[in-house]
Amino acid sequence: MIKVKVYDVGHTYPVNYSVNPSPLLWLTDEAEERVLVLTIGPSEAVAIKMKLASEPSSFPRPMTHDLLKTVFEQLDASVNRIVITELREGEFYVAEIHVNRESDAVVLDARPSDAIALALRTDAPIFVAEEVMEEHGQPMPKEAATSPEGLIEEHLESIQDGSTMSVTEGEDPETTESPLDTARRELQSAIDDERYEDAARLRDEIRNLEG
Repeated sequence: MIKVKVYDVGHTYPVNYSVNPSPLLWLTDEAEERVLVLTIGPSEAVAIKMKLASEPSSFPRPMTHDLLKTVFEQLDASVNRIVITELREGEFYVAEIHVNRESDAVVLDARPSDAIALALRTDAPIFVAEEVMEEHGQPMPKEAATSPEGLIEEHLESIQDGSTMSVTEGEDPETTESPLDTARRELQSAIDDERYEDAARLRDEIRNLEG
């Protein structure tokens, strides 16, 4: 197994920096030589981003992953580690939450995003199976002509001006922005600004728009 860390959560892919409508979770090895990129949901992105912030915020009432941490604590159980074990059917990653309680060891199936949000709250190490990183990981880019933050800023400015820019060569620009795209953009802005109550509201709005 390869021990990894959460490098970032955002809307760009670290190799070609194209803007993605869904949040992307970047996991790197400790040397930051290889990166595994997972597409996750907006609510999980908020939960993870909260713990990555320089000054972590909290809601007046516990979020799902905070509640799960409390449940483990009340049951005298501890999260031993998180392991991303496979890419199943070529469509979604599978994770395991390894839990210890007294002399018992329990393994729980979970989505990687939920497992990682929990790991960040319990200081549990995160691992990726070697074959997963070998087959689906990418070399971590060392340099880029334009930073991902710069591309996002240009993309959002073009939207505000009434048009959109092409973020990869040969891509046709869009002429309008849908309500769903607007909500996703505002969600990312709320996450970046660490406005988590606004992010939670926008997350619910996106769920309604997605139907």
